Amino acid sequence: MMRSLHKFFLLFIMSLLAVDSYSQTQIVGVVKDAGTREPLSSVTVQIGGVTTQTDRQGRFELKGNVGEKISFSLLGYDFLELSAAAGTMEVMLEHRLSDLDEVVVVGYGTQKKANLTGAVSSLQIDEKITSRALTNLSSALSGQLPGLAISQNSGMAGSNDMSILIRGMGTVNDASPLIVVDGMPDVDMNRLNINDIESVTVLKDASSAAIYGSRAANGVILITTKSGKNLEKPRLELSSNVAMSNPTDAYSFLPDYPRALTLHQVAQLTSTERANLNYKDGTIDQWMALGMIDPIRYPNTDWWDIIVRNGVLQNHNLSVQGGNDKSSFFGSVGIMDEKGLQINNNFKRYNARFNYEHSLRDNLVIGTRFGGNWSVWEYAGSEGFTQGSGVGADLRASVAGITPYDPVTGYYGGEMAYNENTLVFNPLQAYTNVRNHQNRQEINPSMYLEWFPIEGLRARADYTIDYYNQFRRGANIPTQAYNFQREMLTDRWFITPNAPIQNFTNTGYKTQLNALLNYDKQINANHQITGLFVVSQEYWYNRAQNASRNDRLHPSLTEIDAALNEIQSNGGNSNEEAMRSFVGRFNYNAYGKYLLEFSARFDGSSRFIGDQQYGFFPSGSFGWRFSEEGFVQNFAKSFLNEGKLRVSYGGLGNNSGVGRYEQQETLTTMNYIIDGQIVRGFVNSKMINRDLSWEGTYVTNIGLDLGFLRNRLTAEIDYYNRLTKGMNRPSEMSTHLTGAYTAPRRNIGNLRNQGVEGNFTWRDNIGDFNYSLRFNIAHNRNRLESWNEYLGRGSTFIDMPYGFLYTYEDKGIAQTWDDIYNSTPQGAAPGDILRLDLNGDGRIDANDKKAYPNTDQNRPRTNLGFAINMSWKGFDFATFLTAETGRKDYWITRYNDVNPNVTSYAFSQLHLDYPWSHSNRGGEWPRLGGGGLNRQETTLWLDDLNYLRMKNIQIGYTLRGKRALSVLGLNDIRFFISGENLFTVTKYRGLDPEIQGKDINEAYPLVKSYSMGLKIGI
Repeated sequence: MMRSLHKFFLLFIMSLLAVDSYSQTQIVGVVKDAGTREPLSSVTVQIGGVTTQTDRQGRFELKGNVGEKISFSLLGYDFLELSAAAGTMEVMLEHRLSDLDEVVVVGYGTQKKANLTGAVSSLQIDEKITSRALTNLSSALSGQLPGLAISQNSGMAGSNDMSILIRGMGTVNDASPLIVVDGMPDVDMNRLNINDIESVTVLKDASSAAIYGSRAANGVILITTKSGKNLEKPRLELSSNVAMSNPTDAYSFLPDYPRALTLHQVAQLTSTERANLNYKDGTIDQWMALGMIDPIRYPNTDWWDIIVRNGVLQNHNLSVQGGNDKSSFFGSVGIMDEKGLQINNNFKRYNARFNYEHSLRDNLVIGTRFGGNWSVWEYAGSEGFTQGSGVGADLRASVAGITPYDPVTGYYGGEMAYNENTLVFNPLQAYTNVRNHQNRQEINPSMYLEWFPIEGLRARADYTIDYYNQFRRGANIPTQAYNFQREMLTDRWFITPNAPIQNFTNTGYKTQLNALLNYDKQINANHQITGLFVVSQEYWYNRAQNASRNDRLHPSLTEIDAALNEIQSNGGNSNEEAMRSFVGRFNYNAYGKYLLEFSARFDGSSRFIGDQQYGFFPSGSFGWRFSEEGFVQNFAKSFLNEGKLRVSYGGLGNNSGVGRYEQQETLTTMNYIIDGQIVRGFVNSKMINRDLSWEGTYVTNIGLDLGFLRNRLTAEIDYYNRLTKGMNRPSEMSTHLTGAYTAPRRNIGNLRNQGVEGNFTWRDNIGDFNYSLRFNIAHNRNRLESWNEYLGRGSTFIDMPYGFLYTYEDKGIAQTWDDIYNSTPQGAAPGDILRLDLNGDGRIDANDKKAYPNTDQNRPRTNLGFAINMSWKGFDFATFLTAETGRKDYWITRYNDVNPNVTSYAFSQLHLDYPWSHSNRGGEWPRLGGGGLNRQETTLWLDDLNYLRMKNIQIGYTLRGKRALSVLGLNDIRFFISGENLFTVTKYRGLDPEIQGKDINEAYPLVKSYSMGLKIGI
């Protein structure tokens, strides 16, 4: 199939080149600077497959066809494409805007990057990003921008389990940033079609983010979708790519049951006489003898071959955009179809978008934006391969001695070996019969009106609604385990006969009404002022309902009415929230080099009560473009093109730690005794802290923007100091009240984050060869400065990083009894871990743990990204790497247990190779069955999670300006191949060092993929 596709593409390209090889004439001309009218040398000129460069007088000459597309490119100038003409062509190239001249989306408007005084990073979503095999926008942004740390925590299809932080963890509550899509906050960016997005802007300091006030304490991500503006003619675009994926890593369960039973014996022999072992030698010998001739009754199942498949990801999109001086439009439809690595784990999403803007008069504009998506998700357990933490609910109990399924009898296998635990896990049964089916629909329509009554004054009103509806159905098929040796059903029901049919419905919406006034005034040639005032009203509403019935009429039925109503349950609730905000911003620009900005937001939230309901969040910033100063230009003009110093300070708020009704007095039911009778009545359900207020975040930022050598080399460097005061945390209260009430929240903690960021880019060309190098780095460190409640020993302590590493030290594995006698008593034997008595008190306890303040356990200290882009005569190459450092964590999971359940544990190849034994004294793990102390968090299990990952490589070829394309009505075609997550360099022994947060049940790996695709422009 792949060979046929390659032949097709090769023949197609050859035919295009052949059609283009006749009736060519000489095309001549001169290329000049549009501003100075001076000739430009070394301009790359291309027509069809023929390329040349202009000489010192700007002249060029090459063969081509009149009317054919001819392109001109030169570093520092805009790319230009024209139709070749007869006679001598005169071509004018415009200077390309530098990075500092780009227009960047900020809160409630745009600004030139040269005039920004806050810490803002932006990214244009180009074909290098949309060509990648990605399922969501978060994955596309990972490693792209300094200060934005994104980690993918699962490779499960349909799971957008991503950790997103801007400049570290700003609070011990929800530290996720605010997401704003086309002006609407709280939109799930991972449900957007990446092909619809034009740019992403990250607001990182108080000056840039204060415009969003109480919502912006953890930073803001602004997403702008395409509009169709600035296009000479309408463009229709079709893109399609298909990717094949497999795990980046996986646990290698042992498909040799006799060996697994032997490991059970080894583990049990540490405390049991051989005659009393659960698994007898005869059982092992019998399985070895009959396993090769009777795989149904004596299986050696390789579960990965049964439950894992090659994943497939398809992305297909069709878009049209265009505009003129009166109107602009963008419309698209797309489908993403993902088949996960796990059987029966599928996710499909449909997206549609339509953006339209029209000028009714010269000073009156109307517009509308519509975005929607519909998804279908099928999965067994919310964690993928794991359905719970109990024995028999995850892969650790998927022993090789189970027959997965017999198509002849239609039975799923259960325990068979003598003395085997009945709670063994048959994953094929689980992933086939335990099925969740979820549908979700979202629509996000908006409309706006802009009026320009006088010069410089803009008034705008917009209304947006974000609506969702989600339905999930669970109807597990009753299944009983079968013993193929005894040819009978066992007492074990994987899924009970009266398993319920369950329905869960969640609906809700958010509305936002904004009214905006913006005044922009140029005062003579050297002064410019801009003022902004916004009134905003936001409202949230959510409703949840559920129902279930047991005893369905037939196992295949999935509707509630297909079950009897003797055993049934239902429930439902709703909640709402509102916020009213007043926003102001003032900008002053003097002589194009002295920049001032002041902004403030006044927020009122229904989550708080009384005097604490409103919060005021101001900020100010200053910028100095010192490269515009005469004394700087006198000595630095030859190498320094852009230079700006930025300083900002401001306050932000956060209410995410407080529930919607947490500050409201609510009632619950309780039994009373009245006249000797028990009666039902009401009682206050909780205590209220009327002084609970917003968390306050105060940020100082100092930044430097530089451009050297005609802006071929640019740099953005920032230092920040962020202090979060009054973090909302549950408090403690008298033991006399404990049990009757839950202690209310209080503002009890201060957390400081400090860090540096750098973003460095080099762009240049050598003739037809264009290339760019981009490197970004961000280092963050936090410190808990105050806490108004008791803190015991642990990874949370005053004047220490929040979540620092706190661990037992050990001196390795005891080899002999002499090692035991020469160590502090701790109940060890040869093969056990020997922990160190750090405080010298003659015993091992929690007081012997050691703190590592320079190492975090939950997140990395430093994030890095490196990108290379190259192009030459239609060919393009891109590669992208990410790295993280400064984090260590324990490799302790359900799947490397050295003290497993003695009758139902799925050993892996690692259990054969790594545990200590008398015949393997160099083993890296302690002995099997040595006791619970060998599973404690010591340095033996501690891994360095530093890593370097090849995130993406892609190669493409673009056909543009070909006569054959014009004959077909096409403007350009791009073919590409791409690889995602191709390799990782790390010392971590677990599944993936990128995964944040510890889940000892996690078994769903991240995926690496290989894709190919094309994009056609008309």
